[in-house]
Amino acid sequence: MRKLFLSIFCLFSLVQSFAFTSNFLSELDVSNRFVIPAEKVDQITHELNISKEELMLRLISIAKPFARPSISHFQVGAVGLGKNGNLYLGVNLEFPGFPLNQTVHGEQFLIVNARNHGEEGLVAIAVSAAPCGHCRQFLNEIGSEKMQVWILNRPPMELAALLPESFGPKDLGVSGGLMTQAENKCLDADCSVRANAILAANSSYAPYSQAFSGIAIQTQDGNIYRGSYLENAAFNPSLSPFQAALVALLADMHSYDDIKEVILVEKADAVISQVVMTELLLKKIAPHAVFKVEKIN
Repeated sequence: MRKLFLSIFCLFSLVQSFAFTSNFLSELDVSNRFVIPAEKVDQITHELNISKEELMLRLISIAKPFARPSISHFQVGAVGLGKNGNLYLGVNLEFPGFPLNQTVHGEQFLIVNARNHGEEGLVAIAVSAAPCGHCRQFLNEIGSEKMQVWILNRPPMELAALLPESFGPKDLGVSGGLMTQAENKCLDADCSVRANAILAANSSYAPYSQAFSGIAIQTQDGNIYRGSYLENAAFNPSLSPFQAALVALLADMHSYDDIKEVILVEKADAVISQVVMTELLLKKIAPHAVFKVEKIN
């Protein structure tokens, strides 16, 4: 009888602890650009007596409702631990009427979100299921083979184990990585929305094409969100500047309807252009927005 009583008591305590943890995590303001500062992370792990790994895995369910899986209806949440101790959240975005390759994967959202906040590297990411091949290749562009990947209900793994015999930047003679805060110094800046698009182009990661490009989105309330072109050694997983700008927009809890103006800046002599796909996608999600293009030598 005593053992039964202890078992019931332990179960009751576990349920209470889980409920407290769930309530505590639910109250987190992850809408603040999908970032949890390092000091807040330390506070939470201390108060809940859990590891950062446990916290990140639990935050996945907090992130998921912010996803926009209009085609698959499959919500993805991802959480990354930056070198500076911050946590960054990511979700998947899908665009009805457009090819599936225009999808922004949860891990991509996470990386762009971290990069937008000046993060220079990721120590680990937590996901509810193993990253797809597309995301493994995108993660590989960071240049951190030893980055930990924490998958729900599975032991930790290094990225290198998820992507053996990988093809990446080093194979094409590129050092550094996607998280490097590049300043290409190829374009001139002046002010306003245009200046933000130029800044985004100047910080783009395009070592394979040198086709630096950037986008600035201005919302109805005057806020401006930048997106930089991010290339991948395998080409296809590359992320357009408009997709990157949408990450910044949605991470600040705006909707597509809030978009007032979009300015794309790209090199005039570039071997590729972002104009066509940007204009098509913009007309689909924000048909009344103004679209401007500026090509700079």
